[in-house]
Amino acid sequence: MRPLPIALLAGLLAQTASAQIFPVSQPRAPKLTDQWVFSASLFGGLPVGEFKNHEDGGGGLDVMLGFQPWRRQPLVIQGSFGGMQYGALRQRAFQQVCDAGGSCWTEEVTFNARNHSMYFLQGGPEIMATDGTWRPFGFAHAGYTFFSSRANYTASSPMGPVQPSENLFSSNNFATAYGAGLRRVTTRHGRENGFELSFRMTRNAKASYLTEEGVQRNSDGTWTVTPREGAANVLGIHLGFWVGPHVLLTERR
Repeated sequence: MRPLPIALLAGLLAQTASAQIFPVSQPRAPKLTDQWVFSASLFGGLPVGEFKNHEDGGGGLDVMLGFQPWRRQPLVIQGSFGGMQYGALRQRAFQQVCDAGGSCWTEEVTFNARNHSMYFLQGGPEIMATDGTWRPFGFAHAGYTFFSSRANYTASSPMGPVQPSENLFSSNNFATAYGAGLRRVTTRHGRENGFELSFRMTRNAKASYLTEEGVQRNSDGTWTVTPREGAANVLGIHLGFWVGPHVLLTERR
C-alpha cells in the first residue's frame, strides 16, 4: 500500500465533509420595522372636576402606534386615537315585525335615543423601561378632543327604510394628556409583547360639550340644544395589550 496518497485523500474528504456539515449561519440583521410598537386597550373614563358635576363617566377604546427612534433605548414617539361614550338616553319604542309567511305584529324595543361621545387624537413622547418582566412607563401627549352628540331613530319595520341618526352638536378643543403605567413583558419570536395597565389624565381646559340637560325636543320636531362651556377633564383607567420592538438575540441580556 502507498500510505502518502491514502493520507492525502482522507484529509481532503474530511475537509470537504466538515465544510458541508457545519455551515456558519449569518445573524439576522436589524430592520426598521423592528422599532414599531403598538397597543390597544379598553378603558373606563371617570369625569374629574367640573365635568363630574354633569356626567357619571363611561367607557371606550384607545389605540396607539409608536416608533422607537434608537434601538434598545427608552424613548418612543407615539400617536394615539380613542373615544368614549360619556352619556346616553335609553328609550323604548314599538316596531312592526313580520315573519317569512307575511304575518306581522308589534314588538317593544329598547334603543339609544341619544349618544354623547368624546374622541381624542393626540401624540407625544413615551419613556419606557427596556428590560425586565415588569416595565414601568410614562407619557405626555398633546392634540385635540372632539365632542359629538347625536339623536338616533328606529325604523318603522325591519324591512322599511332606516332613518339615519341626526347630529345635534359637535365641537373640538386643544387638549393635553399625561399618564403612567406598568407592563408585564415576554418575548415571542423576537417581538416583545404583554399586557399593560395604565392611568391617563386627559385635560380639556376649554371645552364645549352637550349633556342630556341641554337637549330639548320641540313640538315641530326640531331640537333646542344648550351646550356647556368649561373644563371637561377625564381620568382613564386602561387595560390592554402591548406589542413592543423586535429584539435580536445579540441584543438581549
